[in-house]
Amino acid sequence: MSLHEEKTDKKNRTVPLSLSTVPFLVSIVGLIAALKFIKIPLYSGLVAGWLTAVLISLFHGGTFRSVVRATSQGMKSTFFVVAILLLIAGVISVWLASGTVPAMICYGIQLIHPNFLVVTAFLLAAVSSMVLGSSVATLSTMGVAIAEIAQVFNLSPALIGGALISGAMVGDRTSPVSGTFHLVAHMTETKAEENYKPMWQTGIPMIVLCILLFIYLGYGKASGSLHPMSHPLLKELILHFQMPWYVLIPPILVLILAMFRVSILLNLGIGIILGTLFSVTLQEDSWLSVLRSLWLGYDFQVNGQVLLHGGGIWPMFNEVLLIVAAGALNGVMEDSGMLHTIVASLLRRVRSKSGLIGVTVLLSISMSLLACNQSLSVIVPGRTLRSKFEKLGVPPRYLVRSLADSGVVVSPLIPWNLHGILCSTAMGIPTLVYFPYAFFLWGLPIITLLLAFRPRRFPSNDFGMGVRCQPKSGHRTDGRRKGGYDESG
Repeated sequence: MSLHEEKTDKKNRTVPLSLSTVPFLVSIVGLIAALKFIKIPLYSGLVAGWLTAVLISLFHGGTFRSVVRATSQGMKSTFFVVAILLLIAGVISVWLASGTVPAMICYGIQLIHPNFLVVTAFLLAAVSSMVLGSSVATLSTMGVAIAEIAQVFNLSPALIGGALISGAMVGDRTSPVSGTFHLVAHMTETKAEENYKPMWQTGIPMIVLCILLFIYLGYGKASGSLHPMSHPLLKELILHFQMPWYVLIPPILVLILAMFRVSILLNLGIGIILGTLFSVTLQEDSWLSVLRSLWLGYDFQVNGQVLLHGGGIWPMFNEVLLIVAAGALNGVMEDSGMLHTIVASLLRRVRSKSGLIGVTVLLSISMSLLACNQSLSVIVPGRTLRSKFEKLGVPPRYLVRSLADSGVVVSPLIPWNLHGILCSTAMGIPTLVYFPYAFFLWGLPIITLLLAFRPRRFPSNDFGMGVRCQPKSGHRTDGRRKGGYDESG
């Protein structure tokens, strides 16, 4: 069968809604089973969903060739993000070994005053996550130190946990070296450097609100007279690592290069090289030791107790396979028309920008709730809803922001979501304990939905995509009609 014939045949194939949802249901059951009941890799659940999608596609007229091509294309769509994730894992390893992350912890802790510990925890976690590009890495390093210091000062675990997870998700969502940030850009087919503005439009107000709330809730709540720098972890870091000011050059340089739009892969590669050089020269580690940390992750142990742990390319492979399997599943679902059937049923009555954004937020959060991982909350709505945004003349930045402000940040609030498990385990604070104070996480979806229902005039061209909003019939067509554009498309 020729490619043209396959395309024609695909247009004539329709998978019923009842069958179209089955691959997702199988994936969800598989993911939950892997998390709670069976000791199998998490990606096995998505592989089971992919196999189900393949069988349904073949049963409804698909060919073996089309299934293989769809799977390949779906997997290829994730490779760029996978490369970023692996490099980020390497960066975290060598920055731990080089003393960069320990220096960030020690210098940051010196800024803490007991009366302002909660708001300082939020700010330090936010800065660390912008540098490391990972909420889990932030909570496993800076978060561990602050959570233990908060215990010494008898601060509520719920309050300090909410501050830490709120700060950690600032960078996970917006950092130029965040894999999630680039996943959003890749799945919405937008330029990463042009996505900062829509993300910060809701991010900055929430950061300001979080600062005010954490000052109000945390001021005067600490008790005890122990200085933060007297904590045993910090004493061990000072004894073990050389931490001159210039050990902070790698993260500063990475952020500066990102501002100048240097390729993210090259940027992270430079970060790894600088971290390796500092490890060998400043910390006097052997090349073999640094390479081992780069591959397996870095462990800082004292008397058999692991005080700091993170990074490593090999430990990242489970997450990599999870994303690749999600891409394969999405590829087959999209090629077979199953995704179109599901999305069409969701969007049947959507005729406005506000309704479309509402469905996007709902779908993204639903994927976080049901699929148990952050990646699918971006991949599925990002790939499937973009055409609807174009059809209604809604600029792609609204899709970007809807994803970044929904499933991406809500994932750590869900106890059975992999991201929630990793974050709560890193801090040693259960998800349901810090939930009420995770203002940044559940406040962003609310702000996004409020903005969606605000009357707004769209520009005629957004991000160079040539997306235009159609004025109502009988009105001026020069873009200056009083009352703005028709959102019904």
